Amino acid sequence: MPPAHHPPSPAPPAPVPRGATAGRAALVLLGLGALVAAAVVEGVRSNRWGVPDDLKAAAARLDRVPAAFGDWTGTEVPIEQKVLDRAEAVGAVSRIYKNKQSGAVVSVLLLCGPAGPIGSHTPDICYAGLGYQMVGGEARRTVAPPAGPASYWSARFAKDAADPGQEVCWAWGADGTWSASDSPRREFVLHTVLYKLYASRGLAHTAAARPGATEPDPIHDFLAEFLPVLRTALDPGPG
Repeated sequence: MPPAHHPPSPAPPAPVPRGATAGRAALVLLGLGALVAAAVVEGVRSNRWGVPDDLKAAAARLDRVPAAFGDWTGTEVPIEQKVLDRAEAVGAVSRIYKNKQSGAVVSVLLLCGPAGPIGSHTPDICYAGLGYQMVGGEARRTVAPPAGPASYWSARFAKDAADPGQEVCWAWGADGTWSASDSPRREFVLHTVLYKLYASRGLAHTAAARPGATEPDPIHDFLAEFLPVLRTALDPGPG
């Protein structure tokens, strides 16, 4: 009987240099560290672990926003808690301001919350849930001193072609300066607290609702007076 044939034993694996193993371990640890750091930052920005003291203080400053200034007088409008929860806001001012001279009416919603969520919500998303669509795109407008330098977005929202809709303006701010930001999450990345301002008015029976027609803009006039008042009210210094 011929001798049994045994295949040659496989060669032992080449030893991995000690430095290469350590290098791979370091890369893994760095990767895990980056993921943990990102999660912590996002958790702080989204208020995941409770309301921090600076956010509580910022929300408390909303109580300083006056219900009357100049020729404008505001009426409180109740806001449902589910609306605040959806926006992830911890505080809000909701009012309708009326100018006693011109009769102009402007609705105001001022939100305060963690920078991440407050910087994420835009009217094209929020109004879509109410059946509105943006008409004609958004335009950046500026407000001159003493209210500025400030900027805000302005757009018309309507439910259909026959609906004159609403003019909606919005901006973000963290330190008294209001901005029509292209990317608020990036622009305010170093802030943990953010405010968002909405100002709107119905366009029914107004010239601005008709193509090619113009009229004085009550929201722009309102913001020119309101923003300096708002800057003083939200100043983190002594009240």
